[in-house]
Amino acid sequence: MHDYRRLPLEDWPARDRALWTEGVEAKGLFDAAGAGANWSAPSRRKTAGGYGYWLSWLQARGACDPNLAPAERVTPERVAAYVAELRSQHADYTALCRIQELLDALRVLAPDKDWKWLTQVYRNLRARAQPARDKLSRLKPIDELAALGERVMDEAEAALDWSARRRAVHFRDGLMIAVLAYRPVRIKNLAAMRLGQQLQKISGNWWILFAADETKSHRAYEALFPLALLPRLQRYLDLHRRVLLRGESGGAEADIDALWVSEVGTQLETGALARRIVNHTKTAYGKSVPPHWFRDAAATSIAVDNPRHVGDAHLVLGHAGLETTQKHYNQARSLQASRRQAETLARLRAALDAGNISGKTR
Repeated sequence: MHDYRRLPLEDWPARDRALWTEGVEAKGLFDAAGAGANWSAPSRRKTAGGYGYWLSWLQARGACDPNLAPAERVTPERVAAYVAELRSQHADYTALCRIQELLDALRVLAPDKDWKWLTQVYRNLRARAQPARDKLSRLKPIDELAALGERVMDEAEAALDWSARRRAVHFRDGLMIAVLAYRPVRIKNLAAMRLGQQLQKISGNWWILFAADETKSHRAYEALFPLALLPRLQRYLDLHRRVLLRGESGGAEADIDALWVSEVGTQLETGALARRIVNHTKTAYGKSVPPHWFRDAAATSIAVDNPRHVGDAHLVLGHAGLETTQKHYNQARSLQASRRQAETLARLRAALDAGNISGKTR
């Protein structure tokens, strides 16, 4: 049994190290760039770390021959054994991540190879790691999530017996939920928003702006701040954010431009922001709706409520193409079917209770 300590980049076989460096380094205007040349620094670290786990596993089996090319060490048999051992010690999601990282690394290290079989392994693991039925049972219509955010803000305004800081935290959380429902950006981008940068007032209108190098898809994102939330935003900026900027001491306001401020006067970190959303949705619905699922909720709501415009879902999410949109369309069909089934059962129970249907079986 292996403990999966990843092999650091400096300890990789020389051939792997050289191919990695070539595949992720920026190129000149007339040079062909490697698959990882446009990755962000965190993406490079994550992928290199995942490949390091693979090399460590091979080393433990005496199969990390430094004279072989990276692709020659990756066989269906070895990958199957790797996955089996991962799943015996970790959750399915860990195995999913390790295979995704291996696949991404191989696109850099062996871009000319056909990795369709490994892609299928990843897809199979993804289906097991996150069953669609469980996700659909917890997914909420996007308008419900927006309403939850507004309700949380209303609670903060009405709780006059709370401290100003507690009310400010609660209002901030509600605004975050509502903004994410109206503009379902990735949680990392939501957390990174700064006044004058990702949130700007231009010609009297508030805009949410992310440069191409700030998004996962490497596509610039531009959208008007939701008009329905403008009074809430102004209230947050004028009152609640200023309370948070004063921190625990209640002294001078911290000089930071972060939109989302913690209760101690610092920028709210991504993990803390996500936990706040998870906690509020769990309180409201009994089961949490993770921030990333707001994107599913938005696309699925479009597919359910306005299927003629399902092709626009990728624009809402900032995706380059329609592949993910099609996934949400299929998810929406499953959601509609489950709702119809629930409605049918409810009608049958009502009829049975009214005595219109015999409860006896023949």
